[in-house]
Amino acid sequence: MKKWGFCLTFCLLLCATAGEVPTLGVETTVTATMKATTAYVAFLVRGQGLLISDAQKACDAKITAVSEEIKKRFKDARIDTTIVNTGTKDFQGWRAPGPQIEPDVTQLVTVTLPPDETLAAEILDIAIRKGAIPFCSDRTELRGAVYYGVDNTEAAEEQLYQEAAAKLRKKAELLANSMERKVVLLRDVRSSTDRSSCNTAKFQGIQCILPAPVCSSDPNKVRISMDFAAIFEISE
Repeated sequence: MKKWGFCLTFCLLLCATAGEVPTLGVETTVTATMKATTAYVAFLVRGQGLLISDAQKACDAKITAVSEEIKKRFKDARIDTTIVNTGTKDFQGWRAPGPQIEPDVTQLVTVTLPPDETLAAEILDIAIRKGAIPFCSDRTELRGAVYYGVDNTEAAEEQLYQEAAAKLRKKAELLANSMERKVVLLRDVRSSTDRSSCNTAKFQGIQCILPAPVCSSDPNKVRISMDFAAIFEISE
């Protein structure tokens, strides 16, 4: 069941120049909550060795091993990897001159699954048993190492547009009536949304940008929020 929340603000934009049609502007933020259509499990795999090349081979071997075990549990799992460190083990705190380099290669692994909480937990368990580090994000919307997203938000966005249009016009009419005027027509409407906070997890300075445009830690509460601003012409 979708839940809708609204936060309304407004600003008066009466034109002061003689001859121009007076206008007023209204703003609204419209939010919808949806159920997830996909799940992501994220973890780090590290390899060490005498040389960087040794660390690379060790990391690749670990990824191969964990990938094989994941495929045994769920053969349709999509496994993506991204190299996040090729250098020293303490890649955050090391600065020359200082501690000697400890060759390390670290890769971020993202496993795409259906939005099944039990399956996601089992996949993360497999990774941990193979020595992986859970990618435990501490962002408000994305906490932990398992995330849930909505792949296609077009239908939800269309409904948000309709809800926003009704709210914007109602607010404009209330403001116009308070000035003993009437809304003539809608001149312009714009929308915006900040997706970076909706699908980007962070852990130890590393970013994990998830494929779905909006994500959450809760499979039943994936939130999409859009800001709208409209300008209406009003009678003189």
